[in-house]
Amino acid sequence: MYKPSGQVEQYPLKDFDSVEKARRHHQFRWIFLIGAAFLAIFSTINFYHDRNQIAFILLGSFLLASAINVYTLKTGNFQIAAWFYSSILFLLAVYLVISGGVESTGPLWVYPIIVIMISLLGHVYGFFVAVILIGVLAIFMGFGDFQGLVPSDYDEPFKSRYVVTLLALMGLAWAIEWVRSWGSESFNTLNEKIIELSRTDQLTGLFNRRGLEERFDSKVNRSKRGGESFSIGLLDIDDFKVINDKYGHLVGDAILCKVSDIISSELRTIDTVARWGGEEFAVLLSNTSLSEAVIATEKIKKSVQESACTDTKVTEEITVSIGLTSYQPSQTLMEIIDIADAALYQAKIEGKNCIRTSSERKTSQQSGLHIV
Repeated sequence: MYKPSGQVEQYPLKDFDSVEKARRHHQFRWIFLIGAAFLAIFSTINFYHDRNQIAFILLGSFLLASAINVYTLKTGNFQIAAWFYSSILFLLAVYLVISGGVESTGPLWVYPIIVIMISLLGHVYGFFVAVILIGVLAIFMGFGDFQGLVPSDYDEPFKSRYVVTLLALMGLAWAIEWVRSWGSESFNTLNEKIIELSRTDQLTGLFNRRGLEERFDSKVNRSKRGGESFSIGLLDIDDFKVINDKYGHLVGDAILCKVSDIISSELRTIDTVARWGGEEFAVLLSNTSLSEAVIATEKIKKSVQESACTDTKVTEEITVSIGLTSYQPSQTLMEIIDIADAALYQAKIEGKNCIRTSSERKTSQQSGLHIV
């Protein structure tokens, strides 16, 4: 099976944008290789037969296309390159019709030029440029022979049929490019939905572990650039298994959703909450020290205790235990979660419905208290 060389190395296929960039890269690459080969071959042939004018035109087009190809490879700016290519092709098409090319066959080469321009510029810009080109060529075909601008052997049937066939080809190329563009946009929309589902917990609508990992990586990058601090907490619903067994899974799910709503309402928009698993939630508190995280999660703990039973059949008080820690440079998500989980365990064995931090756990260990 054919695999384009350099695809993985130059454009790693991570998302739709990387796929589109790789596609554009290979599109330009093959258009250049095929077009440059024809320009070079026919330029050489025309030099050999002493048709120097057309030979120099083709050679100049070849050199300009080569320069644009080098520019594209270095900058990756395909949009600018597409307009450069199309401008060269536009002028070349006009020249081939005016000059007639070799034995008045020049107009035939306008057919692939129309297709290439629509392919490079897309179904919107490519369509309008193609319409302008065909309009210009039709004017030359209609009035150019009277002014002596085009070869006299373009007879009337040829000129009218030539313009009509250009329009037909333009319509077909536009339709193909429109369908390709529609397919790409549809694929991108579907891909975004799939990605969103992959990072979202189905029950609560919160981020899942993958979503939290992405937010964590983003916060780490910001911390490296600007030294921004942040904290992470693990929240666990106390005695949730007992409640789940007593009232059933539907009530248990309702409590999970209620607690997730309370946590989300108490956090800022710059913070992140995720369902870590089971009855555990993880919160990522942006630009927050450990002491500030205690204050923020205390509000969550209080709100859960006051209103988590609302709209459920549960008569028991719903509470949460919380373990907190702050991010230290070079820590991974799992490392910092493990530290928060140890603080959470400390909160559990000290009576539940409380908050413990990693610094408190260290103090307890240093003073001879052991977790059992």
